Amino acid sequence: MTKHMTHHFSKDNETHLEAIGDYMASPVISISPNASVREAAQLMQSKNIGSLFVKESEEFVGLVTESIISHGIVAEGLKPETTKVSEVMHSSIPSLDCMESVEKANIFMAQKKIRHLGVTKDGKIIGALSVKDLVSFFSNPRIRTW
Repeated sequence: MTKHMTHHFSKDNETHLEAIGDYMASPVISISPNASVREAAQLMQSKNIGSLFVKESEEFVGLVTESIISHGIVAEGLKPETTKVSEVMHSSIPSLDCMESVEKANIFMAQKKIRHLGVTKDGKIIGALSVKDLVSFFSNPRIRTW
């Protein structure tokens, strides 16, 4: 029987942690808390994204996701045209620093059972990371530098 060979994209016995700042989506796409849920859904569809940060003045104050829209609006029978984003958004934004590893982000998101998080630098949100970004990272060794 032959021993398993390490994939040629991997470095032998070396652990290298890629920073999430290299894989985040930036700039952050945001919406006003006074916008309707329909406007949020249309913006997500046009940008092909699953979440929007909610921005009031220069502060990010929440996060609205496609699952909030499907579970919270449709399932509850609320009207997307008249329901404001502020009524359904998550007011706390899960986040990690841009220098954290992709592996840590993967564990963090799995433990919290979330699909989107903010990426911060010096405590300010500078990007977004989604499960879709993690799937791309882990499934395509060519995009990794190790």
